[in-house]
Amino acid sequence: MKKNLRIVFFVVTLICYLSVFISPEFFWLMGFLSLSIPLIMSIHLFLLIINIRQLKKVFFFHLMALVIGFVFIKVSYSISKNDNEGQLKVLSYNVRVFNNYAHLRNEEYISSKKMIGWSVDNDAQIKCFQEYFTNEKSKVFNVKTRLTKAGWDQNHCKIVLRDRAGAEFGIAIYSKLPIIGTGEIRSESGDFLNSIFADVLHEKDTIRIYNTHLESMSIDEENVVNTDRLAQSYKDTGYRLRRGFISRAQQIKGLVKSIKDCHYKIILCGDLNELPYSYTYFSLRNLLNNAFEKAGNGFGFTYNGKLFFLRIDNQFFSKDLNIHKFMTHRNVDFSDHFPLTAWYSW
Repeated sequence: MKKNLRIVFFVVTLICYLSVFISPEFFWLMGFLSLSIPLIMSIHLFLLIINIRQLKKVFFFHLMALVIGFVFIKVSYSISKNDNEGQLKVLSYNVRVFNNYAHLRNEEYISSKKMIGWSVDNDAQIKCFQEYFTNEKSKVFNVKTRLTKAGWDQNHCKIVLRDRAGAEFGIAIYSKLPIIGTGEIRSESGDFLNSIFADVLHEKDTIRIYNTHLESMSIDEENVVNTDRLAQSYKDTGYRLRRGFISRAQQIKGLVKSIKDCHYKIILCGDLNELPYSYTYFSLRNLLNNAFEKAGNGFGFTYNGKLFFLRIDNQFFSKDLNIHKFMTHRNVDFSDHFPLTAWYSW
């Protein structure tokens, strides 16, 4: 690689690193630049190895680029020792309306029954569900009744849609601990920003539990993994990504404000629909610790689909809390997201 080209590549690398601190709401191209960070770091690593083997001094450029971007290695891969000494166990799960979409239904709702059963039986004191669904008239989907009878009799549910059959769609927090306050995140104009919170009383401490489900990427997986379809739909895919970057930047603004105004310890669960190399992720990371980074293992991919390499589901927590264990339940494959559980103490 020629010297001038190497310098240009190094400058581009720095710009991509900085993109996670610039809101796509003001400059939407930053969202695309941040997506390139894993690729850019892989190229630097490859060139570093090549240049070291050839005993070329220019390896320093690539080593410096990797050192500067070390934070992105930390958000990508984790090695941790775990224990089960936490006082509070928290579950976060995007349940995809418990597979009640017409194209997901199978004979006798087998996968729905298994997912609901697992969600009810899990012993976490706090349960946060994204793409929540309940129908109290149904023997299969009476989720609220089943959770309440099982001991999670405290809840805060934001219902965004009710159909003609009385089924409810939304986002929910269920708790075995007393809930002493609830709320939802809204913009200055009053729009709901897809986030809710519940203040939970644990002995003498109050902990605020946030549950968020930010704007979907709204892209067809097949259009990405299928080369022929990608060539035909790249403009539409790019437009959808751009719109998603901007929407999530607007939503995270309200969530960050609420976190800054909160005087309680915080645990935040949710489906961010963003990779760890994003403005959304780093906006939360600047305020809170990430559970996977502190107590996870491996790459922690959370998406159960063709784009299996995505980690878009997260738990964050206040820096005055301790985390003892974090798990991505990759064996629980009923939804297109894997559930997450973490154990905390203070």
